[in-house]
Amino acid sequence: MSFEFSNEFDRVAYAEWHQPLIERLFGHEIDLRHDLYELTHCHRRDHNGGIDDGACTAWPSPPYYAPVWRLMADRIRAKRFLEVGTGIGYTAALMVDAGGPGCQVDTIEVDPDHADRAQRELARIGISHRVRVIRGDAGKVLPTLTAPYDVVFADIGTGALASELDRLTAPGGVPSDIKGRLREPLIRVLEELRDTLAHGNQAPTDAFSEARDSYRRAIGSVLIPPGDRLAV
Repeated sequence: MSFEFSNEFDRVAYAEWHQPLIERLFGHEIDLRHDLYELTHCHRRDHNGGIDDGACTAWPSPPYYAPVWRLMADRIRAKRFLEVGTGIGYTAALMVDAGGPGCQVDTIEVDPDHADRAQRELARIGISHRVRVIRGDAGKVLPTLTAPYDVVFADIGTGALASELDRLTAPGGVPSDIKGRLREPLIRVLEELRDTLAHGNQAPTDAFSEARDSYRRAIGSVLIPPGDRLAV
């Protein structure tokens, strides 16, 4: 099945860089919970009468972000996750995988049909006990939450939600706009890796090893406060 993408970079990253670069860079983690990724696309198209754009906006994060959750969670020992926009559970499932035993994911979903589907899918794969699907509009739900989260993620424009999302992010935690912050570092790592392989300047094994280290450093530079980044 071919999929549409919400922007050109996501299309290029998936279609052109998935096999030659990203899969070799991150290994099997690129395919974690890929069944939920595909189901989300199918669900959206079904709701929209066979097309991508429409009233249903359940777009899953692109697969090249899948390995990032574990890299971030390992760095800060994350156990509590908050997500705005459940869809049918793809990212929530990745967060459970990243947090490991004892982690808890709270995910907010305004669409009752999506919430129902997410709960079914999460139960099907055996992780529903680690995910609390909170039904309702995020603008009304967020003020009712009090305990801080290690990772806060909103795969939508935060806008008026920004102050609440910041309030719920634990000191040293992952901020809600992490996906946007990591976009450019990931582009740079992939482009440098592509150029290195194309010019034969380095053995492929060494090139991929250096690229993995570069991306880990990029994640660290995003997560660590600006005043402390010299230590990265």
